[in-house]
Amino acid sequence: MAGAVVVYESMFGDAEKIARAVAEGMSVHLDVEVMAAKDAPRELGADVRMLVVGGPNHAMSMPRPATRADAVTKYGADVADTSVGLHEWLDTAVVPHGVAAAAFDTRMDHPKFVTKLDHASRTEEKLLRKLGATLAAPAEHFHVVDAEGPLAAGEEDHARQWGRAIAEIVTAGTRR
Repeated sequence: MAGAVVVYESMFGDAEKIARAVAEGMSVHLDVEVMAAKDAPRELGADVRMLVVGGPNHAMSMPRPATRADAVTKYGADVADTSVGLHEWLDTAVVPHGVAAAAFDTRMDHPKFVTKLDHASRTEEKLLRKLGATLAAPAEHFHVVDAEGPLAAGEEDHARQWGRAIAEIVTAGTRR
């Protein structure tokens, strides 16, 4: 296992692109593995110094089986098993106690009222704390143009910068 792990859930590929860009930014300071929640191991080893999780907003929260099925039916999302995703992984994962963690979500930037409500990343942060992780930074939000994407211009660069910044926080004063 790497020094950092990024676990994501993605319906249309946008959250995966963000996860990979975050990992690219983090890789300046840490060895990083990126994996879909459906493929992530239940237990992360003691060598994991940082865990980053993220995915899309669905009905103003993390995707759930019903919202995944809805995304498949209404929008043609590429989800083989709608019963498994990031929320379910976080419900059963075992991580090193106190591991540094951060969360992100993808969301539209309109309507403005809805974007101010609690979203997926807030639930992700709650689940990370429940696992015994220590939040290294506030959640970050990345914008998509529409429910099916694509990412808004500049969001992958934004993700790389955020990834580098959170890795700097976790590795301050240490070496790879």
